[in-house]
Amino acid sequence: GEMAQLEGKLPKMLPSHPGHGTPGNYAKFRKRQIKSKLKMAIQLSIHIDLKKILKMESWEEKQEAVDGLFEVIGDRVKEREPVLGKLPDFGNMVENGLEEVLNMVQGKMRGMEKEMKKEMNTKKTKVANDDESSTEKEGSEGVQGEGGSKEYSKEKAEEVVDVMGVSADPPTPIFMDILAAANQLNEQQQSDDTATISPFFAQSNDDGVPNLLYPLKNHHNDGVGRMTEEWQLAANKETKRIMMRDATREIASNVVDAAHCCEGEVEDEKKGAARVLVTGNRGVGKTATLASLVASARLSGHIVVYLPDGDRLRKHGFYIEPCNHRKGLYNLPEIGKEFCEQLLTSHGHDIKALPPATVENMKGFFTEDQIRRLFKRAYKEDESVTEEEVASMTELSLEQLLSVGIESSALSSGCYNTVISILMNQTQKPFTVVMDEFNCYYDHGQYFHMDYDENVRKGVPLNRITIFKPFLDAM
Repeated sequence: GEMAQLEGKLPKMLPSHPGHGTPGNYAKFRKRQIKSKLKMAIQLSIHIDLKKILKMESWEEKQEAVDGLFEVIGDRVKEREPVLGKLPDFGNMVENGLEEVLNMVQGKMRGMEKEMKKEMNTKKTKVANDDESSTEKEGSEGVQGEGGSKEYSKEKAEEVVDVMGVSADPPTPIFMDILAAANQLNEQQQSDDTATISPFFAQSNDDGVPNLLYPLKNHHNDGVGRMTEEWQLAANKETKRIMMRDATREIASNVVDAAHCCEGEVEDEKKGAARVLVTGNRGVGKTATLASLVASARLSGHIVVYLPDGDRLRKHGFYIEPCNHRKGLYNLPEIGKEFCEQLLTSHGHDIKALPPATVENMKGFFTEDQIRRLFKRAYKEDESVTEEEVASMTELSLEQLLSVGIESSALSSGCYNTVISILMNQTQKPFTVVMDEFNCYYDHGQYFHMDYDENVRKGVPLNRITIFKPFLDAM
């Protein structure tokens, strides 16, 4: 919530490297950059002159002043940009740039005139509809209004002249320090016994990555980890910072709106969730943005399923097998165990407070025989419960389901899907899913099985794999 309400002008997302191995693209980018820099210098060089031209009444005076600008603009810009002044085509570039700047100013003037006419018409309509007494009152305030309108015009004139945004306030860098947030949480846990956030999030892993971002970690040979590796290389080990950007606030606003979608009188069939797709070229900061959202959501009390390494998950699932209960779908038993462990480790504190899973919840993901085995495994260490009592039970806590899933390859996918289904359909705790490298889930399948293709040439699509299916269907 706090992230969605960040005030001020935040920096934009980082642009990707324009070349990406293509020299032609990079050359075009450099030309655009030089033109932009020249136009910035041109505006600064003629700023005062433009204000004077705007005050001139006759067209002849304005035209003469503009002609004068073309005569002196080359020297003025060369004084501001001596390096660019050595370009062979500098003179033509500056003249073309001046013409573009003047056209931009003219376009802004026309737009401003339309706005002022619209405001005048609105005021006239308002005065015409007012009664005589209110009109007299308006007239007594009219003297102040005229003075205010002139001042307003000056401000608008400044806005018209500043077509390159030279006088605009620079973006304000705001950082989220993940480590500081974790330490603050740790202090809160020690001083307040009623804290609702898991103590696990106040700790860090062996690489120094705060558990607020669990299971994000370094993968030395494959997968994500670039951001955490930068933290490892940083000289200051007391901070783990992520810069907030305008896209971060926009994404967070959608998540907050989704968290409130079930409040009020909303029909069940109209309830849903925010679906936010974050796009951008490699290196622009998508992983950092998603990581900041994960940390913020967890601090705000959300249960967050965070899958930071889609590329690894789509091909390193060890082995695949058909789902006995759901024909046409497939299980990744070892990844299922991993997911159960991650959810229980990060949000076991929150899951304990949620209602248990019933046999009806389980029937969508298990056969009857699997459900019997599931209950036996859940109570195999509890000597106080007899086999007859276990056979008559109809409920298991979500914690028990995940614990069984961690231990059993045969039941892991069903356990995880049951818990995810319950989390997606409950309103007691906000539930958020964050998937990095999302495009990898739509690449050619890396898992093969004769049940899907007799010749074992076609990979199983990831939306046919049970542990990915609920998230991909939701999108």
